[in-house]
Amino acid sequence: MTLKKRKNKKFFSINKKNTTSTDDKIYLVYKFDDIENKIVSDRPYDDLLVAKEAMERYLSKGLCAWIATYNE
Repeated sequence: MTLKKRKNKKFFSINKKNTTSTDDKIYLVYKFDDIENKIVSDRPYDDLLVAKEAMERYLSKGLCAWIATYNE
């Protein structure tokens, strides 16, 4: 009987020491796309005000839109 050799797994993590507390938050603007009938997200935003402006643009066009916050 032979023993199987274990594979070394690599783990990656973000170095939290180099980031500030404002850099940790990410805002995504989601909208419902009527043409494709699915929920799509806009690019990630670092600034809440810019994300709100993007959401308001979609809402002014009559699209359902909302903001989700990550890394809080």
